[in-house]
Amino acid sequence: LKYEGAVGDANLRTFMNWEDLKNDSLTKQVLKHYQKLGQFRNAHPAIGAGIHKMISESPYVFSRVYEDGKIEDKVVIAMDIMDAGEISVGSIFEEGATLHDAYNNKKYIVKEGKINIETPSNLVLLEEKY
Repeated sequence: LKYEGAVGDANLRTFMNWEDLKNDSLTKQVLKHYQKLGQFRNAHPAIGAGIHKMISESPYVFSRVYEDGKIEDKVVIAMDIMDAGEISVGSIFEEGATLHDAYNNKKYIVKEGKINIETPSNLVLLEEKY
């Protein structure tokens, strides 16, 4: 975080490589990744204010649930899921619930507390869709 000519915290406000976004570059992929995370966080108060509960250690799957009397929000996030095939969503979502993976834009149905995933991604962001 050193930029020639910058002093103090100005090092944090240096050149942004916007030109890289015009190409199919790693920069474009990283931006898209963080946009998806930001949109999911913005849509779900459970991410920032919910109670965290681990569902499984490997692959790492956890829920975040937020309730305040007016709002109930619940999500399940799975990380490091390559080739997992099936992941548990625990008792967070009811049997037969339709879940939307906001990261990969896929739809899943809960069966016996699990979903069968088909994604090239290593991350799943699950929310209930009615």
